Amino acid sequence: MATLERIRSKGGVLVAVMIGFALFAFIMTDLLSSGSSMFQRSQMEVAEINGESISIQDFQARVSEMEEYTRLNSGESSLDAEMVNRLRDQAWNQLINEVIMGEKYQELGIEVTSAELLEMVTGNNVHPTIRQLFSNPQTGAFDREQVINFLRSKQYDPTANFYWTFVEQQIINERLFNKYSSLLENGMLVTNQWVESEARARSSKVDFNFVVSRLTSITDEEVNVTDKEIETYYNNNQDEFQQEASRDIEYLTFDVEPTEGDREQTRQRVLEMQDDFANPDIDASQFVRINSDIPFNGRYQKAEALDDEIRGFVTTAEENEVYGPYFEDNTYKLTRVVDIAQVPDSVKARHILLRQNPQNPNEANEVADSLITLLKKGANFAELARQYSEDQGSAINGGDLGWFRQGMMVKPFDDASFFGDKGDIVKVETQFGTHIIHIQDKGVAATKYQLATLGREVTYSSQTYQNVYSEATKFAALNNTAEKFNQAIEEQNLTKRYGRNLNKNDRQVGALESPRQLVKWTFEAETGDMSPIYELGDQFVIAVLTDITEEGTMPLEAVRSRIERQLMNDHKKEVLVERLQQEKESGKSLQEIAEGLEVEVQSASDIDFGAFQVAGAGVEPALVALAVFSPENEVSDAVAGSNGVYLVEVTNKEEAEVDSEQIKQQLARTLNSKVSYQLLQTIREEAEIVDNRANFY
Repeated sequence: MATLERIRSKGGVLVAVMIGFALFAFIMTDLLSSGSSMFQRSQMEVAEINGESISIQDFQARVSEMEEYTRLNSGESSLDAEMVNRLRDQAWNQLINEVIMGEKYQELGIEVTSAELLEMVTGNNVHPTIRQLFSNPQTGAFDREQVINFLRSKQYDPTANFYWTFVEQQIINERLFNKYSSLLENGMLVTNQWVESEARARSSKVDFNFVVSRLTSITDEEVNVTDKEIETYYNNNQDEFQQEASRDIEYLTFDVEPTEGDREQTRQRVLEMQDDFANPDIDASQFVRINSDIPFNGRYQKAEALDDEIRGFVTTAEENEVYGPYFEDNTYKLTRVVDIAQVPDSVKARHILLRQNPQNPNEANEVADSLITLLKKGANFAELARQYSEDQGSAINGGDLGWFRQGMMVKPFDDASFFGDKGDIVKVETQFGTHIIHIQDKGVAATKYQLATLGREVTYSSQTYQNVYSEATKFAALNNTAEKFNQAIEEQNLTKRYGRNLNKNDRQVGALESPRQLVKWTFEAETGDMSPIYELGDQFVIAVLTDITEEGTMPLEAVRSRIERQLMNDHKKEVLVERLQQEKESGKSLQEIAEGLEVEVQSASDIDFGAFQVAGAGVEPALVALAVFSPENEVSDAVAGSNGVYLVEVTNKEEAEVDSEQIKQQLARTLNSKVSYQLLQTIREEAEIVDNRANFY
């Protein structure tokens, strides 16, 4: 288990994968209540990937594994909704990748053998993940024996066995993908012609003058785009006009907020507790833990570290004196001075940690007492720490913790260190075990105050809640159509909000809290439908569905203006290319052409083929290529770019030596990186994926 604990501490580098059965039970209960028809395969299908059906049970199992692994890895007993959603997305992506890549591996006979796996975990070429998890904490070196011992013992520990199964699967998946991508990379060849072309381009660096005739120099009326052209472009470029299913809504919120009556009620509750809180016979820390919305903080603080209002109080107050009530951070507070003491800012100490033995709970205390006896007789603390301390981080340094400020250690350790005397050797219990602490030195003591603050946050009452709910219910009843909804908002001067382009798996709508049910409703409703009243956090929400966009190709009318603008610009470029080409062929100089166009001649220098942009033109690859490959002292042909049509005249060209072999290697690296980066995404884009998650979450 010690090895597993260390692995857990390093497990954050891994991609999480496991799943809790509470959510699964909830989903199943919901499905059962919907009737026996829900058990038909299609209705239990959360996805179909290249024809392979994935059931909600199988997918939820993946999600639960990820949740369980994350809890185990982080030490947290529960996960917030945001983390659960993130893990669910992660499980979805992993599922798709495994299915689509599994088909490729099977088709090509790609596999990872047992011998390969053994080499990756115990051989000469250990996988980086294994190397990190099983490194010696003192030296950082990989400990092969530690791996072997772990493999022998994991069968007796279900948690350790799960951990290993997870890590093993990640390593296998990575090796499979690397084999597949290597096959493609090896098939990507950098030809000599490509190298020669690249070398020619890189060997030239030019200075040039240029003129640009902008598209705006031609009015829209000077070019004509026909309906047939628009239809032809639309039919030939369907991929440009694909859209996901989405919905648009307009909605109104009724916010449940504390009233003045709620504020006063909270203040009165605090006042009622003031006498008991000020009673010196009552433990202030315990009173705060039972009655306060603010946890007790036992740290001692200097007056200058406190807020102005409290600082003025504590510097003249005596122990057990109470200040308040006062209002801060939406909370009514009382603050009591629990203790005033001389406390240093920092302490230098070293320690020996002895962890509890569940089989013999008294063992750590007995060993600690024996070690303290030895220390009192003059034993070397550092040597005993190296020999006995189970805090490996400090044991190697003789238990030395250096200087630390109050609050950096757990409270029992903190109190023993800061309130003991210099030179003391004390024993203290914490959640980590039994500590033997040697207080080596203390900073200069200063007056500090221990305060207990009783706070009650102002929240809305049940009556306030009922009033707002009644208001929302009345509005929904009186305004049950889209027309009435909008008319009432205008008449009552209410604030209407918008949710646009909502996708079926979205979990956010504006600033609404957890609006998943609202999003699901939008994909069940028809245009103009009014929603039920949704309670989302501290708001009641009423919405109207205003628009439905179905998945597929956008209708021509929806993109007509976009296509028309594109074709209009293309026609303008054609006109400008012809116009500038005629000017060039007339024998005019670049300056004369510029004057005729009423534009300025612009200049650029030190431009090579790799230039990202040109001053005065912006990002224009066509202009860069035109300049680099044009001869000197000649006006070039007209070339259309993104923003206009260009003529250039190269005024200076310098040829530089280039290393063709180096260029070839660079091109190969670029090609291979593109394979690694784009491979999986390209395969996913070609896959047929039906996503039914919105039916279940």
